Amino acid sequence: MSGIRVREFTMCEIEHFVDPSDKSHPKFNKVGDMFLKLYSACDQMDGKAARIVKLSEAVESGMINNQTLGYYMARTFLYLISVGIDPERLRFRQHMGNEMAHYAQDCWDAEILTSYGWIECVGHADRTITET
Repeated sequence: MSGIRVREFTMCEIEHFVDPSDKSHPKFNKVGDMFLKLYSACDQMDGKAARIVKLSEAVESGMINNQTLGYYMARTFLYLISVGIDPERLRFRQHMGNEMAHYAQDCWDAEILTSYGWIECVGHADRTITET
């Protein structure tokens, strides 16, 4: 079994709270025309490869749950490439239903292709709790 060895681990976390009845983002139009490599849960189930998708279309189709989640995925992509990650080796993989917390609506991991395979480096989750 192989693993990644690191000397130290530094983590930054953001929790962005939104109105569960309105998950639009005021700056989404600034990133909506971006293209991201997405590996949806459906494509994983069907044995398909990740594909390049226009962010606004992914949100409109419901592949990505909402604008706020899409906005932060785009910002993460821009940050990772600004620090030197090759965009060809970067994808967002959607969690399968059995991977998500019971209260999560949608989850995507930014993954980087390394010599160890695809490694998660950033997680994005819509953890909206719905009333029952």
